[in-house]
Amino acid sequence: MHESILKERQLTTCTTPITLQDIRTLKELYTLKAETKELREPIVRNIIKQRVVGRACIESLKNALYSLETIYIDDNTGHRLLRLDGMKQIEVDLTYEIRELQKDIYYLEYGEDKFIDYLAKFMPEFRAYVNKGVNLLKGKQFNAFITDRDGTTNNYCGRYRSSIQPIYNSVFLSRFAKNCCTHPIIITSAPLKDFGILNVSINPSHTFVYAGSKGREFINLDGEFNSFPIEEDKQKLIHRLNDHLRVMLQDPDFEKFNFIGSALQIKFGQTTVARQDISSSIRDDESSAFLEKVKSIVREIDPEEKNFRIEDTGLDIEIILTIDVDCNDAVIKDFDKGDGLSFISRELSLSSASGPILVCGDTPSDIPMLKTAMEMFDDVWTIFVTRDHELKKEVQEICPKSITVPYPDILLTILGLLSL
Repeated sequence: MHESILKERQLTTCTTPITLQDIRTLKELYTLKAETKELREPIVRNIIKQRVVGRACIESLKNALYSLETIYIDDNTGHRLLRLDGMKQIEVDLTYEIRELQKDIYYLEYGEDKFIDYLAKFMPEFRAYVNKGVNLLKGKQFNAFITDRDGTTNNYCGRYRSSIQPIYNSVFLSRFAKNCCTHPIIITSAPLKDFGILNVSINPSHTFVYAGSKGREFINLDGEFNSFPIEEDKQKLIHRLNDHLRVMLQDPDFEKFNFIGSALQIKFGQTTVARQDISSSIRDDESSAFLEKVKSIVREIDPEEKNFRIEDTGLDIEIILTIDVDCNDAVIKDFDKGDGLSFISRELSLSSASGPILVCGDTPSDIPMLKTAMEMFDDVWTIFVTRDHELKKEVQEICPKSITVPYPDILLTILGLLSL
């Protein structure tokens, strides 16, 4: 595994080659990203089976990279521009897409040891963080590995639809899942599919339990679908909400919000609509006006504020269906990742198994997941990816056996090295 992944013998063929493309529209960008997913999936399977990746696969990745790097850049703003349709244009930040392709190409051409050296060049104190994490968890076999995705095990992307998992990322994660834990679980706020975590992940089948919508829905290792029960009346309300949002996003004044960040994500018991992205593509006044428009729609459907809660992250507007927490329906709360973990644990009988638990996250929305793990299990360890000092302090107070690291690639490297 430490030698170059690319050799001149025993080469695997590239079944889904990518040609050079002139990308001018957002649709063409997403088509190319889908092609990189189809290319990356078999490469990961071959690496894990210790088969060698052929030169044609590398060339296809380089074609995808060059196609992205040559997208038109506006001379005045310095931003890349793509058409939505007709003459309408949108600025796009392709930092994630380009960097992750560059890293995949380096990983395949030079092998894992040199790749880790390569990562270390871009992150201060990389080696110190990695060594601390490896020393802390070395030799442990985890009953469960419970982790968030975006910002934790995957670098953030300006558009969720573009956040296709990289090859190196999948190899490190999948190897850890196979070698170091019994129940590997990814819990994300995104939906499971259409468009969700299953559409952007390239891990081999039956490797992870994928839980979407904060754990309201999940697919187990056998591919069986499970969902948290939602009352019929509340289902009708969220369907009404989603219909209103779809109509609003067809309005020319608001259609741009379909193409930034999370866009519109119809989840199980929750809806997310982006009002900004990490590149600040939308003017602040437009973003604020859009937030107020969404709030007015929610108030119209739920005037007494008993069925929905709105969580504004500054980038995404999360509209969350509440749950009743006592038999008289007198107490209601947002469904969070802690509720999701409790539901998944019951369905998979996790609490009856013994052994340490590893929980990973990166934002305050992952704290309920950590708190629930601390309540359910006796031996909990955690790694959070954050540079927020208040969040670091909170994590340490909740779970004494914890460390924090500043970048997802540091966490990935720790997991990759633990699983060798």
